[in-house]
Amino acid sequence: MGSTFYKTLVRIFFVCTVSVLAQFKAVAVNTTVMGDLPSQLVECSGVDFTGGASFWTHNDGYGDNNLYKVSNTGALSRTVNVIGAVNSDWEDLTHDYSRTYMFIGDFGNNACDRTNLHIYRTPYPSTVSGTTVTAEAINFTYPDQHQFPSPWMNFDVEGFVHHNSHLFLFTKADGDAIGYTKMYMLPDVPGTYVATLVDSFYTNDRTTSADISPDGTTLILMSNSHLHLFRNFQGSNFFDGQHTQVNISGNWTQKEALSFWSNNEIYLTDEDNGDGNHLYYIDLSPWIPTVSTGISENINVENIVAAPNPSNASFSILLNSVQTGGIQLRLFDLTGKMVREVSATEPVSSLRMETADLPGGVYFYKLVADRRELKTSRMVISH
Repeated sequence: MGSTFYKTLVRIFFVCTVSVLAQFKAVAVNTTVMGDLPSQLVECSGVDFTGGASFWTHNDGYGDNNLYKVSNTGALSRTVNVIGAVNSDWEDLTHDYSRTYMFIGDFGNNACDRTNLHIYRTPYPSTVSGTTVTAEAINFTYPDQHQFPSPWMNFDVEGFVHHNSHLFLFTKADGDAIGYTKMYMLPDVPGTYVATLVDSFYTNDRTTSADISPDGTTLILMSNSHLHLFRNFQGSNFFDGQHTQVNISGNWTQKEALSFWSNNEIYLTDEDNGDGNHLYYIDLSPWIPTVSTGISENINVENIVAAPNPSNASFSILLNSVQTGGIQLRLFDLTGKMVREVSATEPVSSLRMETADLPGGVYFYKLVADRRELKTSRMVISH
């Protein structure tokens, strides 16, 4: 405990100094408005890329237990009600690597007085039919909060990510506590826990959302005006990585939700406070470079179908008659473990995966090209 506390103090002092100097060198990025969010979203507070061409999102409170699926231009296509959960203050969404589960952060805590903090785990809504999903609760408390409400206002969380079978939560400091973001860690399975305080970082603003890239190499913390990028870290030591602050150009709006679209492209939303309620796109390739082959642009994601489903001996994915190489098809079981992968480095028009030797049950397949996740969907194996 002493070592961790000392490390945190040293980090705050060092990073504070560096961060203040960096303000004068911080770069800016422009946003592109992709569309308006539907009227059902009064305060869009979390957004999660489906792996296709759309996002799941939700309202901040209002007792609204719905998840809304919107396109990358903001058009509403589906509504799913979460059973067994209460929207006290939902603030963010994330998912595990295989999209077996979605996690809903009911941890908004502006007054730092809540004793009923939850993260709800549901089946990933894109992989189920019908209009409902059932939630299981991950209940938790903070190890360093001893007063309710707390006069030190750094127990409000509005962003989290899933990484290496754990959930990582990032605080939005307020009042005299503004300056640094604390990072807590929790298991990703239902139960009741005391969160682990892992680290902190001096951002000098208020973190409103977080996400980690599909390849797990870049973490972003967002505020209303800034993006904090962390790269080249080891394991989950995010704050030991390379830090870059990117300022968001344009008029100030209440930005609340962030999601990676690819490893260097993001979408974000803001709340409807007169100038907001939009879906925005940002290209971060100047700071997160990657080598693109153009494969993903040649594939019509919406028309990708795996057949047969259920599968017995094998299933195949047609690539819309596009002859292309450099693509991977991965299969995951319900625990999120990858059980099989096939890839093509030479041009092909389809990918075939053998399943005869796999136990029957529900799996999830993922199609990846250009290090971009093109589609994730359910596959049933039945012998």
